[in-house]
Amino acid sequence: MAQQLDDRRVIPRRTVPRHRILVPAVLVAAMAGGAAWLLTNSVEEEPPVMLGASDTVDGGIARINGILPLESDGWEPPANGAALEAAVPDGAHRVRVLLELTALEPDGISFRASDYFIDGLGTGEPRVIWASPSSHAAQQGESIDATLVFEIPNQALALVLSDGGETRLSLGTEHHTAAQ
Repeated sequence: MAQQLDDRRVIPRRTVPRHRILVPAVLVAAMAGGAAWLLTNSVEEEPPVMLGASDTVDGGIARINGILPLESDGWEPPANGAALEAAVPDGAHRVRVLLELTALEPDGISFRASDYFIDGLGTGEPRVIWASPSSHAAQQGESIDATLVFEIPNQALALVLSDGGETRLSLGTEHHTAAQ
């Protein structure tokens, strides 16, 4: 019987190194995670409200009453205009956005100019460089007439005024002048 045991050959068992299994498993998991992210985050933004139309904001509605290029407008700020004394960078121009907010809810509406920015292809997110008022609260039935000044690119882009929430008001492209 001992001789029979010696005649048997022991075939060594081949083991697959862990890294040969682990690397493909991690790649498959990463691809599945990326696909899941794409499927859940590919929701398109709502289109902006057309120029002159109203959009809802917390406590009421907002509407743009005008977009005026400062270089052809002749407007001067009534006070604290130091921010507008600096030269306009090449490839940009300044616009004055006339924003009207009306409080419809019992709690009224709060406005902070620093919440607003311009959104659009290739613009980054230009922030307000001058505003009047800079902040204000209105009771139900009252309106806030705000003037916001931005520096934006000299390109006829479909720009949008946004407050970082759901408010998206179209600025159109008419504020671009032929001289630019």
